[in-house]
Amino acid sequence: MEHLDFEVLPDRILGMQRLEALFNQNGYIICQSSGERVYKFDEIVAIFLPLGPEHDQVMAVHSDYAAEFMQNCNTLLVYMT
Repeated sequence: MEHLDFEVLPDRILGMQRLEALFNQNGYIICQSSGERVYKFDEIVAIFLPLGPEHDQVMAVHSDYAAEFMQNCNTLLVYMT
């Protein structure tokens, strides 16, 4: 299970720290699913999309849209492979 790979974990922590820094700087994060501004950090879900074997892209999504966003991403990944 790649999500438990301890070599990738520090990069994911850095991704979360950058997301939090951006939130603190702006006071909000744009939801990648709805395009809406999210003003409460605890309502943000960080989704890591694989770009390659060692790289992920962190996406900020409102918790209300996270499950649907992941389902759409999984469908997209199936079409890509």
